[in-house]
Amino acid sequence: MISKRGLRVLSALDTPKGRQELADELNYRADTVSDTLNDLAQRDLVNKERVGNRTIAKPSSARCVEVFQSLTKSNPHVDFPNLLTPSMLNILYYLSSDTEWTATELAEQTGHARATIYRGLRTLTNRAMALKQHSQYRLTDTFNDLHVFAYELRHHTHLVQIKQDVGSGTIVWESHEEYLVRTDTAVEHPDYHQTGLDAFAEHGLQFFTTSDQYYFYSDDREALTPEDLFCHLLLIENDSRHRKYALLLAVKAELSLERLQLVADDYGITDIVEPLVEFLKTEGEKPSAATPRWEAFETLGDEYGVEL
Repeated sequence: MISKRGLRVLSALDTPKGRQELADELNYRADTVSDTLNDLAQRDLVNKERVGNRTIAKPSSARCVEVFQSLTKSNPHVDFPNLLTPSMLNILYYLSSDTEWTATELAEQTGHARATIYRGLRTLTNRAMALKQHSQYRLTDTFNDLHVFAYELRHHTHLVQIKQDVGSGTIVWESHEEYLVRTDTAVEHPDYHQTGLDAFAEHGLQFFTTSDQYYFYSDDREALTPEDLFCHLLLIENDSRHRKYALLLAVKAELSLERLQLVADDYGITDIVEPLVEFLKTEGEKPSAATPRWEAFETLGDEYGVEL
């Protein structure tokens, strides 16, 4: 996570500046500024270039940097580097002006103790950055960019991690700690789990696939469940072909439909998965625009050796 010192340097980089200029402005040692700039450069948050015998730093084009500098410029009275601690950034990743949260819900989402959540929320409400109504909190419209910054910083962190671990890739879906990435190279990193149609082979389903490969990053999972694979396929492409293949996996792997619905909720695709679950529960008696005819599904099952 970006340090308080890193945020102070970013806030000072309203124009390109040299190391000594930043040191004088921030009252830091020159070597401290150098270390901080190196860290920010590794995170793709600043760019450094040689101009004569000087190294000049300027902010990168990352969206999170743009939002942060806009915040500091619009609110010079607020000490954002002091406010935006790691725990506060985790709270702000979820808290916005559009969605209300209780302290308990935020504790469950972030993994922080409720005391930490209450302390962060009290700081925000005392500064008129957040509102409390009954037991629910939300950011004010004026300070919704706090949420935008926290979200964009996490997104940027994921992109930098993909660049370091994979080389290149596109994020298909992400949460605070995990993400689904599309790439054209094989990934051997232990925290990247193969998913998409290629992973269906583990369950006896072999499909023709393109050169694109899909991996799910998580540093605390040992493997993906069939329910995860079902949901990932729909995150990758929610079309009739992929829905039929997901339904085949559900039958082949004998998925618990109740468990599948819970996992779908975690990925935010409950509305996509619900009609598919009803289709399977009723053996096609409750079809929808998202499902095939049961007879056509049986034919597809026969083709791939799946008995319905």
